[in-house]
Amino acid sequence: MKQESNSLRAVLFALAGNFAIAVIKFIVALISGSSAMLAEAIHSVADTTNQVFLLIGRSRSRREADELHAFGYGKEEYYWGFMVAVLLFFVGGCFSLYEGVHKLTHPEPLENYIYIFVVLILSIGIELKSFTVALTEFRKVSAGPILKAVRESTDTNIFVILVEDFAALAGLTIVLISTLLSLVNTLFDAIGTLFVGALLVLMSFFLANELRKLIIGESISREMRNGIKVILHSHPDIRHINNIRSMYIGNNKFLLLISLDVEDRLDASAVECLTAQIKTEITGLYPNARYIYIEIEE
Repeated sequence: MKQESNSLRAVLFALAGNFAIAVIKFIVALISGSSAMLAEAIHSVADTTNQVFLLIGRSRSRREADELHAFGYGKEEYYWGFMVAVLLFFVGGCFSLYEGVHKLTHPEPLENYIYIFVVLILSIGIELKSFTVALTEFRKVSAGPILKAVRESTDTNIFVILVEDFAALAGLTIVLISTLLSLVNTLFDAIGTLFVGALLVLMSFFLANELRKLIIGESISREMRNGIKVILHSHPDIRHINNIRSMYIGNNKFLLLISLDVEDRLDASAVECLTAQIKTEITGLYPNARYIYIEIEE
């Protein structure tokens, strides 16, 4: 429950921040005529919609298992997370690229630079706070190098928000630099828009690929499998570990299938006690092991 509340806090904080930023950016884009600012406004609208998608996925994934979905609806969060990646690509990235090309062929001078710089600095402050919140919550459940931790994370809400906020900060920095350069040549506004579009397309592909692995059935990490093997090897009645198979099923939960060879002398009662003890030890080490099935061969 603690991890769930952390995830919800990060999503809600990002939702409020992105909505406020989107409104401010649209106003300034209309006042100044900046295509880079308009691209960033569209980016913020996409991010705001993304958080709504994440909340929908979070709610639907927590429905109880039923006859048609024996392992529950946890994978719904992967689907809605994938929708976020698609939205980021089409609404954010493709629009920004289109707007950048349009401005390159039809350049227009910018106006009211002071408003642009004010909103950029304000937006960077809000996005930095949102990114800090997401990173803090992410680090509570994931350690190690940040890129490796993000790629190994199965908490869809947290790592999607983290990638989104990083893209937003990078995009705002690009727009700030391109706007400064546009004081010399207005073409830099269009170039900045193209860079923002390319960034969003890259981030969308990264997100889509990570979520694709979860949708088709990603297994637990090698470190976790090794931890389970240590538990199994601690029981002298287990002669051989045939295989360990696993798959994440959403909400950071996973199912586990273990095939073992045990000593021939064990009767049915002893085998039942052994499997019950193994399950207890595994769930003690990995509480997110939602379903554990152990096949015994004598």
